This record gives sequence, C-alpha cells and structure tokens, in this order.
Amino acid sequence: MKAIFYLIIATIFLGLNFHLAKVILKEVNFIEAGFWRFLLGVVTLTVLGIKKLPTLKIIRKNLKGISLTGLIGLFGFNLFFFLGLFHTSAVNAALIVSLNPALTLLFSYKILTTSIDKIQVIGIFIAFFGVTYLILKGNITNLRNIQFNYGDILILIANVFFALHHVWVKKYASTISNLNFTFLTSLCCLIGFLILLPINGMENLITHTLNFWMAVFGIGCLGTALAYFLWQKGVQLAGADKAGIYMNVVPLSAALFAILFKENLYTYHLIGGVCIVVGLLISKSSASKSSKPLS
Repeated sequence: MKAIFYLIIATIFLGLNFHLAKVILKEVNFIEAGFWRFLLGVVTLTVLGIKKLPTLKIIRKNLKGISLTGLIGLFGFNLFFFLGLFHTSAVNAALIVSLNPALTLLFSYKILTTSIDKIQVIGIFIAFFGVTYLILKGNITNLRNIQFNYGDILILIANVFFALHHVWVKKYASTISNLNFTFLTSLCCLIGFLILLPINGMENLITHTLNFWMAVFGIGCLGTALAYFLWQKGVQLAGADKAGIYMNVVPLSAALFAILFKENLYTYHLIGGVCIVVGLLISKSSASKSSKPLS
C-alpha cells in the first residue's frame, strides 16, 4: 500500500504542474521556467536531507545511474516539456502524456526484461480511454478537431525521456537512499538549465507578479521536490512497469485542480475518472497475481 500512496500523491502534484507551468510561462522563457522549478526543488531537498547529504564516494559509485536519470531522463523531459507547452495546447500535451504508461511498460520490457501481462495491457487501454474521454470533454468527435503540430512532437519526445526516467530509477536507485538519489538527479537537472540559461537570459526579478512566485514555489517544492521524491520511492517499491500505469492519474489530477483555476467540473470528468480508476485497479490486480503485492 505504501507504493500506491506514494505514486498517487506524486501524480496529483504532477497534475498540478500543468497549471503552474502555464502561469510561469506567461512571464519567463522555457529555460528560465525550468531553472526556477529546479532551483526551488533542489533547495527544498537540501533542507529535507541536510543531515544526510551524499558523500563524494556515494556520488562516484552511482555516477552512471545519477547521470542517466538526471541529465537524460529528468532534464531531457523538463526541457522538451516546457518548450513543447510554448507551441501546443494543454489538451494535446495531456493526451500525449497519457501514453506514458504504455511507453514505460515497453521500455521496462526491453531494458529490465519484465513480462507484459495481457490483463495489464487491457487495464492500460481502459485507463487511456478514460484519459482520452476526459481530455475530449466527453465528446469523442472532438478527436477529429485535434491538430498535432511541432509542439506535440516536443511533448512526445519529453514523454519518451520520462518513461526512460521511470525505468532507470528502478534500475539504478537501489544502492542509494531515495532522498539522495532524488536530490542528485534534480541537481543534474538544475545544472542543465543553468548551462542553457545564458541563451535567453533572465527577466528582471522585480517585474514578476505574486502569482508567478506562488507558482514557482508550488512547482518547485510540491511538483518537483516532493513529487519526484515520492514517485521515485514508489517506482523503487513497485517497479517501473507497474508504477507507470499511475501516470494516468496526472490528467485526472489536472482536471480536478482546474476548479482552483476557475474552471468548471462536468460529468465527463467523472466518467473519465471512473475509467482511469478501473484501469488502475485491473492493472494492479494483474500485478498482484504475477508478483508479490505492492508495499
């Protein structure tokens, strides 16, 4: 049950990030947005783990896993995610992100040689239908009106990186504490954005609104530090293939948080949410039969 709790809480905060990122991107470029996100994230993780910060010996021993997960899986995802949001709608982005469980399952099969259960695939399909129904606002005919563009390709690339991130967490995070692994991979991501920051520069800090700083605090502390810490802990316990299905909670979370951003909640939210939950339960049931229960 611990893994399920960690994964659901993490995806709730990741769903909130869609709204917070849009607020931030109104005032800064995509590189600065990533910089602020991980600056706050790293600071938060430093405060949380101040007494157990990793030593150079631990870093050298786990350098390969930290580099792959942090620079490619995490930095690659965030770079293309923020850039993609500049060129596409939240609807298209959420639809593409909902493919993450299937991608994670595929990469887990190829890299970790995990098995793929037919019932698990059915659960993913049902959950994906729920996500699609939710994004299309209950009208499947809206699918014909979705036009994919350059931004959608960027979000798809981001999605591939994030699926690899899940797999590498399972593969490399077992020999280091989760807090240290989350801190070091987030630090890699921060360094990546610091290197790119001179390309577009930074806006004058005094020009930013209160909404901007509140969004930075939320996406840094909750949507980055806490979300990645809980997600990577859940992946370690459950496995990348089983944890990936919980990414379907992200669009549902984004829809529920829309209420706080003065958007209405409709019947299609309920129907889509039920399909997502049913898909999760089917996949979890399949995983429980093929291995020990999540703990």
